[in-house]
Amino acid sequence: MQRLERLTERLNLKEFQLRALLDITKAINNNEPKEQLLKLYSDIIHNELGVQRLKYFENTDHWTCPISLGDSLRDLEQEVARYMQVPRDIEFIGSENGIGLGRYDIAIPVFHRNKPLALLLIGDVDNVDQRMSPTVKHLNFFQTITNLIAVALENKRLSKRALAQERNRRELELAAEMQQMLVPKDLPGDGRFLAAGRYQPHHQVGGDYYDVFKTGTDQWVLCVADVSGKGIAAALLMSNFQATLRAFMQRGTCQLDELVRELNSNVHERARGERFITLFLGRVDLATGTMEYVNAGHNPPLLAAAGGELNELMDGSIALGMLKELPFVQVGRANVREGLLLCYTDGLVEQENAQGEAFDVSSVRKVMEILSGAVPEEVNEALMANFESHRGSQPYLDDLALLTCRFR
Repeated sequence: MQRLERLTERLNLKEFQLRALLDITKAINNNEPKEQLLKLYSDIIHNELGVQRLKYFENTDHWTCPISLGDSLRDLEQEVARYMQVPRDIEFIGSENGIGLGRYDIAIPVFHRNKPLALLLIGDVDNVDQRMSPTVKHLNFFQTITNLIAVALENKRLSKRALAQERNRRELELAAEMQQMLVPKDLPGDGRFLAAGRYQPHHQVGGDYYDVFKTGTDQWVLCVADVSGKGIAAALLMSNFQATLRAFMQRGTCQLDELVRELNSNVHERARGERFITLFLGRVDLATGTMEYVNAGHNPPLLAAAGGELNELMDGSIALGMLKELPFVQVGRANVREGLLLCYTDGLVEQENAQGEAFDVSSVRKVMEILSGAVPEEVNEALMANFESHRGSQPYLDDLALLTCRFR
């Protein structure tokens, strides 16, 4: 009779274990939320099998304890992290002093390809009527469902991370497409004004910008700008800046210093003082062959005059958005007839080679001196060839924009 009772007990136990495994598997396949999976797991061990003390730790870049029953002991995460540094199997860890992990009887660790995923700590049930505690009696089953839950939760984390990475990748693609639409495709290419531009973002998107557009019969506006920082936030701020600049410039014959002050207020309001924009803004009158400009903290453009003299255009102000109001704005003026103008961002002159040497302004001046009579596209090609030769295998340090203009 006793043998029959033992067989019945075993069959009932196997039936329970299969049902529990089926419930967990269904929950995983139904993509139940993490909280529901942990509750099901805890109920099976605690309510169904009678374990009164347990802690379940999981490794989500750092160790946390989402399940704790029957023990108020806290702050075991650091001890668990040390314990899980080495792959190991089930261990009896109870100690006489009952300190830390020693307060528990058995540790069931879960590793996947030597990466620690989880640790279940189980305390025994104090029941003198039982010949074998559930901790020992169901040890293999505890290990099975702990592995099942830990791997399922890890897969959830990896899936969530993959989705986030894919979403970020798509956002970057959209931002890059948006930025490409901001870069002018049709630049002046005949008559008295020729222009050519180059843009090389540091990553998929960047914060550099150049533009050329017509505001009157013989009037053109040209600009090069650079937002502090990189990435989507810089690109969004620059796209807003471009739209604002074009709107302001199309209003009519406002003074350039007043316009720059308005732009500064707009940038400060949009960026909340967390970012700033350096800007070179020029307004060209082809009828008179003159340009008035403001250099707002930008790398000084180089102007090769008709006689071959090379000048830096520096008059202006501090960068836009640094202060709510600009303390000063100086409008510069230059004769551009028969001249060659090169505007660039700091990604050009700050690029280092393998020896840590920057491609500085002297390198740019040499190209300008040699090609002072060339068309803009030839100047850009020569500059980029020298730049790439200098850079070698080193990564780009920053976004890079060039705008080269020839005036007849």
